[in-house]
Amino acid sequence: MNLLFLPKLLPRADIIGGPILIYHRIKNLSAMGHRISIIAPSYSDADRNDRSLEPFTDRIILVESNKNRTPEEVEELYRRLNRPKFFLTGDGGFLQGIEDAFINLLQEDHFDAVIAEYSMMGQYIEANQEIIPPDTLKVISVHECYTKAFELRRERGEKIELEVIKELCEYELLRMYAAADRVLCLTREDGEYLADRAPVLKDKIRIVPHGVDTSFYHPPDYNRIERGTNNILYLGNFEHYPNVDAVLNFMNYCWDRVIAAVPDAKFYAVGLNPPQELLDFSSENVIVKQGGDNENVRQIYWDCDILVAPITLGTGFRGKILEAMACGLPVVATSLAAFGIDPVEGKEMLIADDWDKFTDYVIMLLKDRKKREQIAKNAIALAARFDHRYAAEKLEKVLKGDI
Repeated sequence: MNLLFLPKLLPRADIIGGPILIYHRIKNLSAMGHRISIIAPSYSDADRNDRSLEPFTDRIILVESNKNRTPEEVEELYRRLNRPKFFLTGDGGFLQGIEDAFINLLQEDHFDAVIAEYSMMGQYIEANQEIIPPDTLKVISVHECYTKAFELRRERGEKIELEVIKELCEYELLRMYAAADRVLCLTREDGEYLADRAPVLKDKIRIVPHGVDTSFYHPPDYNRIERGTNNILYLGNFEHYPNVDAVLNFMNYCWDRVIAAVPDAKFYAVGLNPPQELLDFSSENVIVKQGGDNENVRQIYWDCDILVAPITLGTGFRGKILEAMACGLPVVATSLAAFGIDPVEGKEMLIADDWDKFTDYVIMLLKDRKKREQIAKNAIALAARFDHRYAAEKLEKVLKGDI
């Protein structure tokens, strides 16, 4: 098949977070014999100089981009394009250069499928659906449903007007997703949400889970128990606010009891661009720092003893949890963070939505290293069932119409 990907960020091999899923989708689909083209925004020299995708692609079209747009420019686009301002100003918001490149490439080549990775990129399919050939499968891969994310933020007390959410829902679900032939969700829960909010989407939805590179993350042959550390980790892209919120949850609701019970515990909050409100927590026992490339991040996983996922905002699938499990880290998570993984609670992961219980689990694992190691071994086995090649095989079946 000849496939065109429209990712929100260039999915480089060295990047952490959601784009690594897209990188592995492309890598594995290429290995299956499919031809791949990409149109992606370019935000940095790292994007412009990247060569990691070249072995797996026919062509990569980069569009120079920036994240700054004046209020006047936003208003003009809002009037002209008739779509929510979030799709014009949010992370990966509308770029005329992406649209122009998309239209030009559709005129130059025929694709069996166009895959918009992230809801943000689905706007190019919706706006140009009439010029996409009828035999080209239109796919939107929903890493995060923005309507649901805004609803969760409002439930948490953020001042978001109902009209804003209504406008998002009408555009994202009823116009944009409805324009697609297939809507990919990473978790069953996200698929059920979309089908409930917009029944017209029910027959379009397919669940294609996240994946993990198990061979890359498999831990080296050493014993964490003998090392004697009590290192707790949270890892995420801090430009995505649910990750900031998760660290705030742990520091505000859990950390005082943890450090009182285990005085040598250390908490590492690692990721892209940590904001000042997290850096302010820095101390001898709390280390907040910028994340590196995948090899450095893997070593951070290996050097820690527990991953915490105190996530209460956002939607989709948390790839960091699979990475941690593949590294042999026991995980303490909220039920929201565990969506899509379906672990056996108490055996493969510890799950709690009550902060006292969440804290109790962390303390228990720090003190009971035998239990820690047992859950870690079960976690490695569970992560193996999510290897990227299995996810790519399921995606291929969706693209071929087999499921």
